[in-house]
Amino acid sequence: SSENALLLSRMLQDHPKVGGIHYPGLASSPYYDLAERQFPRGKGGLLTFSLASAQECFALMDALKVISRATNVNDNKSLIIHPASTIYSEYEKSKREDMGVLDTLLRLSVGIEDCSDLIEDLEQGLSKI
Repeated sequence: SSENALLLSRMLQDHPKVGGIHYPGLASSPYYDLAERQFPRGKGGLLTFSLASAQECFALMDALKVISRATNVNDNKSLIIHPASTIYSEYEKSKREDMGVLDTLLRLSVGIEDCSDLIEDLEQGLSKI
């Protein structure tokens, strides 16, 4: 899952519809050096990325065919959620924003599927928003 997460994060960071990505395995991450020291064999299977609006986030999740909408992490299957409307929904919007949980944020827990299938799924989903 770490290898898949790195490949997906690289694809997402270069995608014109993605406003930002957070993954410690990317050299652009402020946590890259720390992750290199603490996790030399892989940086994990969890990443977040932003789109232009909450509506785009929901449209992307609706368009995905391989990646499922669910709140689990570290599953064999790739899962995506909109944290602001799920696991952080009980917080006021201002508190979520203080924590960096914006309405435009998606969390992707990357599984062990063939990465080309995951890339294709994200690309076709992003093409529909």
